[in-house]
Amino acid sequence: ADEFDAARGGFGGAPKFPPSMVLEFLLRAYELTRAAGEPDDRALPMASSTMAAMVRGGMYDQLAGGFARYSVDADWVVPHFEKMLYDNALLLRVYLHWYATTGSPLAERIVRETAAFLLRDLGTEEGAFASALDADAEGVEGLTYAWTPGQLVEVLGDVDGAWAAGLLGVTARGTFEHGASTLQMRADPDDPQRWAAVRARLLGARASRPQPARDDKVVAAWNGLAISALAEASVVLDEPALLAAATTA
Repeated sequence: ADEFDAARGGFGGAPKFPPSMVLEFLLRAYELTRAAGEPDDRALPMASSTMAAMVRGGMYDQLAGGFARYSVDADWVVPHFEKMLYDNALLLRVYLHWYATTGSPLAERIVRETAAFLLRDLGTEEGAFASALDADAEGVEGLTYAWTPGQLVEVLGDVDGAWAAGLLGVTARGTFEHGASTLQMRADPDDPQRWAAVRARLLGARASRPQPARDDKVVAAWNGLAISALAEASVVLDEPALLAAATTA
């Protein structure tokens, strides 16, 4: 609690890594103290605000799901864009536990999107999971992921481009490098169907950009984390496909 950043979520200052095990500890501490009839009034708010802050910022991929390795700043705006299997497996499980504890719709969305990211982007032909996606493409970090307002307009048109820029925190000045911005979602969209359509169009456009290379090493321990998370998520969310993926892995 002494190290908690009440304004921004997380613990300590920049850079901020996703504190998966601390979050698990806080959720379990809350459950244990609640079961004993004296719930700790610090544990759950620290966990919840940190998990919300991480996925509202640029460290979470707002288009394709999945977490980058860490945030270089204290506000979770600019990530180191590398995506690791172990981070995403651990975070999938802790967001699942957050959902099981609170019923948070945000937590459920992140669980589903992160599971989809694992299966789609890290799944190997043999049924296991690759280790990571690189931070850079063609030697430029964030080339795949950052956007300018003009690029949004080019893909979406003037009206939807301006709407998406407001929703995703893409500014003329930029929040990243060379006037580009990372994508954030500090509040849920006022029109979910519009966002679904915009997201699909942006993902399609992003797919035509240079893509980060994938590290295809299959690490048993990291796959074990993914298998545990997917199997547990399949039960909580009643999604047999996740259990099938875990079983295959």
